[in-house]
Parts: sequence; structure tokens; C-alpha cells
Amino acid sequence: MLFVHGGPATAVVRGPDGESVVLLSGELPDVLTDASVSELLDLAAAILDTGELTLFEECLRALRRNGMRAGRRIEVDGAVLTVYEG
Repeated sequence: MLFVHGGPATAVVRGPDGESVVLLSGELPDVLTDASVSELLDLAAAILDTGELTLFEECLRALRRNGMRAGRRIEVDGAVLTVYEG
């Protein structure tokens, strides 16, 4: 799963290799708030299955603990969430 910030829209899509990609507009936040995590989970629920959504939530929790910055890579139970800024 990839987080990409700086795009013109907010969406969750499947990349060419089937990986989930979360595209977010605006600046990369220093901290994920409860509200922003809730919004991301609601958005992701549109495309992720139940298992993927659970792993995404766990990755977001780990990302909150460790800080969200470009280049950050979180792995939880084999699922990897990578943050890019573009």
C-alpha cells in the first residue's frame, strides 16, 4: 500500500500490480489526527477488503506512533505501507 501526497484529488485506487494506492491532496501532515485516520479508513473501505482494511488500520496506528513523513515505511504482519510525497 502506498500513500501519495500532493496529487490533485483524494482517492483509493489499485496500482498496475494490484497494490492499493491512497492519493491525498495537500501537504503531508506531521501528525495523523483521530479525525484524519477516520477519514482515511472511510475512504479506504470503498476499495479494500476486510482483511486489507484491518491491516491498513494497524499500519496507520504504527504510522501515528512513528511520525508521518515522506520515505516512511511501515510493515505490519507482512503488509507494507509506504509514504511518498510527489
